[in-house]
Formats: sequence, C-alpha cells, structure tokens
Amino acid sequence: MRLKNVTLNQLRTFLSLVRNESFTRAGQDLSVSPATVTSQIKHLEDALATQLVFRTTRSVRLTDAGRALARQAIKILHLVEGIPQKIGAVEQLEQGEVRVGVISSAKYVMPRVLSAYQREYPGISLEMTIANRDRIWESILQGEIDLGIMGTPPEDVNIESSVIGTHQLVMLCHPDHALATHDEPVAPGELIKHQLIAREVGSGTRLAMAAFFGGLFHQAPKTPLVLDSNEAIKQAIMANMGVSLLSDSTCQLELGLGLIHHIPVHGTPLPRKWYAVRTANTERNPAEESLLSFLIEHGRRLSQASSRYA
Repeated sequence: MRLKNVTLNQLRTFLSLVRNESFTRAGQDLSVSPATVTSQIKHLEDALATQLVFRTTRSVRLTDAGRALARQAIKILHLVEGIPQKIGAVEQLEQGEVRVGVISSAKYVMPRVLSAYQREYPGISLEMTIANRDRIWESILQGEIDLGIMGTPPEDVNIESSVIGTHQLVMLCHPDHALATHDEPVAPGELIKHQLIAREVGSGTRLAMAAFFGGLFHQAPKTPLVLDSNEAIKQAIMANMGVSLLSDSTCQLELGLGLIHHIPVHGTPLPRKWYAVRTANTERNPAEESLLSFLIEHGRRLSQASSRYA
C-alpha cells in the first residue's frame, strides 16, 4: 500500500463518484471527462492495492474498502479545506501559542503583564516556565522556550535581545539586624563582614552580587549562605540569618509591611534591565512577534518604580 501516491484530487474524484454513483455524472460534477474520472479511480485503487467500487453498466457500488475510504476521505478533505481558515486565525492572532521562560526575579511582575496580553489576545495560549538564567537560556537553545525573560543576556552571537523593563537591586536585612540602624550609606567593605545570603551559581542576581563586591566577595570571613530561590532568601532574611541583594520587584510586599529592611549602601541601588531574549535568525510565529511587541510597549509595567532607594 503506497499511501504517498494518493492525491487530494483522487480523493475528491472518488467522493464525487460516491455522491453521483456514476462516472459520467461525476465527470460533469468535476467538469472533466468520464475517462478522467475512470483514470483517477484506477490510480487510487492501484495506490491502495484494493478494489474500491463495483462497476456495472448502470451504476457504481462501493466495496467494503470503498465505504471505509469514503468515511476517511470526508474527514481528510474537511481538515485540508479548513487549513486556510486555521492559518488565517493564526495570522490574525485569533489562535496560537508561545512558550515563555521567566527568571525568578521577574516572576513577581511578569504574570500581570502576561495576563494583560491574554486579555487582549484571548486566543493565544501562553506556557510559562520559571527558572534561573542558565536554565532559561539552555531551554531556548534546545527549542523548549520561544522567548526568555532575563537580566543580562548571555554572551552569544546567536541571540537577539530587547529591553522590556527596568528594576533595581537593593541590599536587604531584617529590621532588627545591626545594619538596620544605619542612617548613612554603608561601605561594601563593612557590609561584607556580615553573613551574606546569595543565589546559586548561574543566577543573574548571584553574578550581580559578585560583580558588586568584586574581590571582597571571595574574601568574606563567612562563607555566603547559598539558596536557590528569591523566596527562600526572603524567608532567611526575615529569620535574621543574614543580608542579601535582591531585586526590588521581588519584595515590595515585605518592605511595605516592615518585614524586611532596606540597607543604604554606597554604590546601590544597582539599576538593572529585563530583556526578552531569543535565538537569532529563526522563523517566528505571529503570536511570538505580537507578545514581544506587547512586552516592549508595556515595559513600564515591569518597572517597579524604585526611585525611593536612589
């Protein structure tokens, strides 16, 4: 059975023959000669290696195989004829899907932005993954994610990135911590004397903390406590286990409730940007393009006005 040799034209001819029960009337229906109908049916039977119709001088009757094919051919042609409508729906953003990867520091604001996007484009399905910077980039390279939301993009020539928002990194501690009583900015050298809480290797916040302290980061008298999520770090701060550098977007609620205290430190806050990152030179679907445009246009929603710490 050589299904690859079966054509849509043959299936249309066969269904016309089924409807009209005559090679002559099928030819009239399709505006072709009866001989052409006969030839198409013969090619179809050869391709399927089975007889589809019983031919008599007065009528055409289907074999069992012919009846089975008729049922499937109707479904096949229905699906094929619906393709233009489906493609039109995709191009008009009435349907589609985008897989988005979000770094953990952006997960506090991205759901609101994505929710606004879905209200505008309810037919688009969004799949959101939350992970650290390295994992998001790995997923992009493996084709598991279409668009990644992260801080500093990886140094790779095969990427394109767009700024979609800003935030700030601030130093935080428990309200009862010794550093909470400082009214004047603290020097990084003084700060390093206290227990630091850091994100895991591969996190953008971890990279930013190491860059801020420079050589001091590896000379701290106490080994930094490493935790793998912002939530865990906030809980550790609220338990007065140490101080940490976090995005202001992650802790607005805790700061407002007085559960966490902002430490003024020379050189902070650290202005940061969020980027939409994806591989370069890749075909894009309309939904992905519309989401990127939406993120760029509504970037201010990602920017959690942090001038209060400047």
